[in-house]
Amino acid sequence: MLRGRCSCSPCRGHLQSRSPTRQSPVKGGSYDSELIRVLRERDEMQNMLDKYERHLSEIQANVKVLTADRDKTSMHYQQAQQEIASLRREVLKSKSSRAAKSSVTVSAQSILKRVEAERDEAKVDLHRMSTERDSLRERLKISQETAISERAHLEQRVEDLQTAILTLEHERGDQKSRLALMRESMMGLEEEVHTLGRKLTAAEDEHSRTRNECVMLRLSNSETQNALSDSQRRLTSRIGELQNSQERNKLLDEKNDSLLRQMSGLREEVSSLQSTITDLDQRRDSLQEQLENKTDLLNSAHNQLDDKEKTIRNLRLSIEDLETSAESVREELAGRERELEALRRRLGDAEEELGALAKLKDSTLRENAQLQEELDMSRLNNQALELNSEDSAQEVNELQRKVQDYVADISRTENLLSTKERECREHQDARRRASAQAESWEGQARQAEGSISELRLELMSSDMERRRLKEKVEALEASLQEALSAERSCSSQVSQLNRSLLHTEEQLRQTQGEHTATQTDLEKTRELCVKLDSSKEAVQCELELLRKQLSSERLSMKSLESMLVSTREKELHRQLSSQERHTEIQLLRDKLTAADSKASSQRREVATLSTRSAQLEADLDMTKRQLSTERFERSVCQSVCLSLLVVKAWLVIYSLSLSLSLSLSLSLSLVGRGQCRSCVVRVCRHRPLACIPPPLTCVAPSAPAGPCGPPQTTWPERDPQRGGPPP
Repeated sequence: MLRGRCSCSPCRGHLQSRSPTRQSPVKGGSYDSELIRVLRERDEMQNMLDKYERHLSEIQANVKVLTADRDKTSMHYQQAQQEIASLRREVLKSKSSRAAKSSVTVSAQSILKRVEAERDEAKVDLHRMSTERDSLRERLKISQETAISERAHLEQRVEDLQTAILTLEHERGDQKSRLALMRESMMGLEEEVHTLGRKLTAAEDEHSRTRNECVMLRLSNSETQNALSDSQRRLTSRIGELQNSQERNKLLDEKNDSLLRQMSGLREEVSSLQSTITDLDQRRDSLQEQLENKTDLLNSAHNQLDDKEKTIRNLRLSIEDLETSAESVREELAGRERELEALRRRLGDAEEELGALAKLKDSTLRENAQLQEELDMSRLNNQALELNSEDSAQEVNELQRKVQDYVADISRTENLLSTKERECREHQDARRRASAQAESWEGQARQAEGSISELRLELMSSDMERRRLKEKVEALEASLQEALSAERSCSSQVSQLNRSLLHTEEQLRQTQGEHTATQTDLEKTRELCVKLDSSKEAVQCELELLRKQLSSERLSMKSLESMLVSTREKELHRQLSSQERHTEIQLLRDKLTAADSKASSQRREVATLSTRSAQLEADLDMTKRQLSTERFERSVCQSVCLSLLVVKAWLVIYSLSLSLSLSLSLSLSLVGRGQCRSCVVRVCRHRPLACIPPPLTCVAPSAPAGPCGPPQTTWPERDPQRGGPPP
């Protein structure tokens, strides 16, 4: 309005200033040249107007494209709102099914609130698109950077998931290898059980053999006791004979008191014999020490047997503890199976959630977070299962160690039995040696009896010789010397016999001690046999219990094998589910990449559209300015053209009026030749438009002209809205 008004006033001034120059009718050629120039300018202005109209049509087409893009973006925005509403409904539905996952729902609610805030911000941004394009550009840049960072974060998460899946596969391979090792160990344990059964059968056979040997030993002991009773009887009879011989020797000693002075030389021999006796005493002491050592060994063997009985009791208690631990392990396995079923259900829920929320990027992010949490839980569960499997493996190793210790104890008991058998054999050999020594002593006693009888005969002969010597003293001095030598030899023999008797008495005492020791050993062996029988019965009971335990363990092994088969199937299902997850993750990756590409393309398009819209707005501003200037120039041109046309029409009319006035003057001159000439000329001079027909008098003069000049015309005012004169 103001521009139109401002553009009107100078045109009037211009026309009013140029109108007096056009009063002279003499300059017709200049008017024609000006008309041609004005026509050319008009054509140029029309061409410019056509160009501007084309440019405006292009701008309108671009505006239509922008409006279509805006409609598309609004449609996408409405679709996003609908999807957000559907997600809200699904989240509200999932709240009832997932009451335990309060943290996830809180995060989902926070994410939904954030999405709603973003939606409100997007609404505000859509309403303020015309005023905040620069801020939108900055926001687009920030959103691109955040999208790039989120994409990198998602790629990192996907890589972490891949690494986690690879680690799970490695752990699965390790578990398979451990299961194979467990199977091999179980097969080895079964083989060891078979070998233990064989060893037990062999031990039973050896025990039966030992029983037979004990029976034989009992019979031999009874025979040795009978032989010892016979030898004791013989020894008593021989002791009586020795007492008689001692009495006789006393008589001989009384007779030989005179010869004791001559036996001082023999004391040195007696001292040497005493040294030998001391050696024999030392040997006796050593034998006593050996007997004490043997008794200590027997006591240690008894203590070892007691310790073994205690170890057997401890083994029974440990077996009971192992049974309880096996039951607890079974219960834990059942609980783990329940946990695995719960994990399957959770995985099914997670798969359903993945299928439901696989459409949008935010839903994929949430599901990835949930999957990460579930993977962490599964990792923790797998770690717990690994720890439990390691504990079970340790328990199995402990069982193996205990079985090995039990086998070692059995081998030790077998070694002890073999050592005891060796000791029994040594005792038998000692008894045989003692019997041989007794026989040798009997032979020595017989030899001593023969020597005593010889000595008696010699004494009788000496008595006869003494009688003869009494009769024949002088002739028998040499024979007396011989008798003295014989008596010396006899005394030495008697001393030797006394010493041998003492030695035999000591040996008899030793044999009696050995006999008592053997009797005690036999009693101990009997007690050991009784204990062995009781221990054998206990071992048989334990073997039966062990067989029952083995049968139960076999059943448990079968159940474990079935569990392993089920776990393998579960692992296969897990592999299939993991493969499906891999495929889903790859699809989600593809979708994410496609969505990212679409988002980037849309962002680029939005950026290009924003730039284009800014350019178009700038172009619109420029075109508006140009249109305003063109309108002003067009109004000026139209006013100039109209003024020129009016001037041209006025000139034509003026020429016509002149021609008519000339024709009228000529006609009047011809008619009156001068009567009315002055009148006509005066009329034509004063009122040249008086002869114009009425249609041509639409532009009336505002004031009368001068004497011969044209009247000044007043133009109507321009349209204030259009900024130019009316058409």
